[in-house]
Amino acid sequence: MLLPFRAAALPADVADFTLTQAIAALRRRAIRVHELLDATRARHARCSHFGAFISSAYESPVDQAAQCAKTAHALAPMSLQGVPIAVKDNVHVAGFSNTAGTPALSGFRPARDATVIRRLREAGAFFVGKTNMHELSLGVTSHNAYFGDVRNARDPARLAGGSSGGSAVAVALGLAYGAIGTDTAGSIRIPAALNGIVGLRPTVGRYPGDGIAPVSPTRDTPGPMARTVADVALLDQVITGTQRPAMAARPECIRLGMAPRFFFEGLDAQVHELMQHALRRLEDSGVCLIELRMPELGQLSDTTGTAIGFAEFWPAMERYLRTHGTGLSMEDLARHTAGDDVRALIENFIAPSSPHRVSPDLYEAAIRTHRPALRRLFLEQFCQHKLDGIILPTTITVAGQLGAMAGIVALNDQPISANYAYLRNTLPASNAGLPGLTLPAGYTEQGQAVGIEIDGPPHGDRRLLEIGLTLEAILSVAARRP
Repeated sequence: MLLPFRAAALPADVADFTLTQAIAALRRRAIRVHELLDATRARHARCSHFGAFISSAYESPVDQAAQCAKTAHALAPMSLQGVPIAVKDNVHVAGFSNTAGTPALSGFRPARDATVIRRLREAGAFFVGKTNMHELSLGVTSHNAYFGDVRNARDPARLAGGSSGGSAVAVALGLAYGAIGTDTAGSIRIPAALNGIVGLRPTVGRYPGDGIAPVSPTRDTPGPMARTVADVALLDQVITGTQRPAMAARPECIRLGMAPRFFFEGLDAQVHELMQHALRRLEDSGVCLIELRMPELGQLSDTTGTAIGFAEFWPAMERYLRTHGTGLSMEDLARHTAGDDVRALIENFIAPSSPHRVSPDLYEAAIRTHRPALRRLFLEQFCQHKLDGIILPTTITVAGQLGAMAGIVALNDQPISANYAYLRNTLPASNAGLPGLTLPAGYTEQGQAVGIEIDGPPHGDRRLLEIGLTLEAILSVAARRP
């Protein structure tokens, strides 16, 4: 794979390189691995108050990184050559604990890498640490009562989004050149959007799912996060073993649908303004935008997601605890949950004895009827209009204030549920099993990042990345150092 390298365009600080810039510079021997590590370690020391990591390898990383680089073929087309990568703390990395953001698992140290991590390690990646997250991935803010809150990379007084908040912040601050998160309902795309980076939710099953603390196996997937679409495409290529690199699509060959009566309704005024500007830029560049009518979208997504998510968590996590020899039962895990919000979810909706648990009939209806109907709705739109994807604002408002009432953010100066604000637009693709890519659309007057998302048909991940490369170039959102 040929990687871009223009010496004149490189940032002054090595920690601000993109992943592809770092690899290209290593190949040209313009820098060495230890310089990447020194730069990211120095940045980590200055930014520890953002709470991005639960555990870190920055204390003495050089020898380990050199060993990682040696294990990869230096001239292999997808060699990561010792580049620092961060991993969400629910994905197994040998040598690190795997807490899933909860105190009961703080002593659990898996012996083997998850397959997705093994593939990155074989390519030479150096894992600089496990990132902070919303406890058990059961939330969208990355508020964590035990390990501390993750703070937004653009404004530490604001929340990072979740549940993969630490991974997004680590990338945005230059503590790593790429990161692995997980996405069930929006957990990669939400924090990527709110921190001004790129995140990919792959089609479920595209990446191996072993060695990952689950939430909802029907919807769970690991995925890459980085500063540019090219960076994410490279990580996707390494993980999947795809031989053909992603190439930018021609704008006039891109057809994107938009459903204004769902995805674009009730937006924060500044989000709305940035979205309209972005859509005009795309149309002016030749991208074809087609308005869609999907009146049943919201209802189908709601009846699918809630039932599947709440019904699957307890048995999936119970199986995970037993399979990996944690020595914990689900009752142990629930009893030691630190966050009030997570404990309330488990006690009221998830535990077998909870008053609002999902009945087997409701779960069966969600799996057998509502989810297929939701997928069919999307697929009909893709086929009828010959769409490459559907475009939407990733979230309907910007990152909320950390000091606000728990679970509440502002939308046009009015209080609104964080779950609704951040999940409304990401949930439908998750529930239907579609891949989704978020990239920066711009910044508000206060400097808050806003993301734009493209959802593609199942298994259309590489085409989605090719479209993302084009949209990124058209929108030309200048990188802003937090």
